[in-house]
Amino acid sequence: MFDMQLKKDLIATVKETAQAVSKDAKARAPVSNKPKKVGKSGDLKRSIRPKYFEQGLSATVAPRRPKGAHRHLVEYGTVRRSNKKGANRGKMPSNPFMDPAEKSNESRYNQKVRSLVDRDRTI
Repeated sequence: MFDMQLKKDLIATVKETAQAVSKDAKARAPVSNKPKKVGKSGDLKRSIRPKYFEQGLSATVAPRRPKGAHRHLVEYGTVRRSNKKGANRGKMPSNPFMDPAEKSNESRYNQKVRSLVDRDRTI
């Protein structure tokens, strides 16, 4: 039988870790100082937030649309691009911000979950 206290502790751990990843990713997210045609500087950073699933037992943290729609371009970069007429649009270097934020919190999350599950088995 699934222990309700264990479930509550796991949900709290998921929420705590998702918020930590979100905070870390926002700190790492680049903000452009150049004038933009669409949107404001910092839209990508402001769009990072957690989304919870399975009654809070799992979560994803990512820049959300519409303001974070270009997240993959910033994270992974682009190769040299050109439009249909052949005009060069340049390339964009990768600037990872989500992956390092996830990796920096992963071991702490795994350790907490492992201790909660092991604690439940010892009872």
